Amino acid sequence: MNKKDPKYENKEICKQCGGYCCKKSGCDYFVSDFESMKLDYLENILNTKRVSIIASFDFKRLNNGKLVYTPMLSLRARNNNRDIIDLLSFKTSCASLTENGCYYDIEKRPSGGVALIAQSKKNCYSEIDRLTELKKWEPYQKVLERLVKRYTKMSVIEKIKEDVENLIYNIYTKNFEEVFPEEIEDVYKMLPLLAECFPEEFEKAKSKYQKLNPHNSVKLKKKIKQK
Repeated sequence: MNKKDPKYENKEICKQCGGYCCKKSGCDYFVSDFESMKLDYLENILNTKRVSIIASFDFKRLNNGKLVYTPMLSLRARNNNRDIIDLLSFKTSCASLTENGCYYDIEKRPSGGVALIAQSKKNCYSEIDRLTELKKWEPYQKVLERLVKRYTKMSVIEKIKEDVENLIYNIYTKNFEEVFPEEIEDVYKMLPLLAECFPEEFEKAKSKYQKLNPHNSVKLKKKIKQK
């Protein structure tokens, strides 16, 4: 992808909607955005506080009926009020969005954002398949896992469980600050899968909420099951 191609940047269209896509979430980095995949190099990238390690989930039903998940770690432009390790949370506005547009010039901008072709009426689309680029992160899972451990003192699985519990608790408390309705809807679609894979974390989030709001717990429980 030649980032200098003028089709990849249309400031006038983006100005009209005020950076709608950027307000929904930071954009994905591609492996090709980085000179190296070595641990120290990536750690320096993360320490800029403009990048996060995230996880995408592949859910699969086994022959015995059990639902399992496989996380794929990658990098994304960091979102407001989110941590360096942000494996699962509600997406918020990109932390690199300024009043004058993206903090990065087109050469330094994450390729997931560059590949987004601006269109009027918020009909922007990506000319590059995200899943194809996501698979290119597979050879670098070990180094990203080491970075998760370095920053959180937890394994990837332990951190995902913590994030699931926090996500569900945020749903109970309706903590949707800076979260677009489309993102809330997407997360709700995942809830049945998450509930099946992480029943203990759902119970922990519910118990935590019940202690503070004993009269609302049944109502919210029904809401989660219905979504």
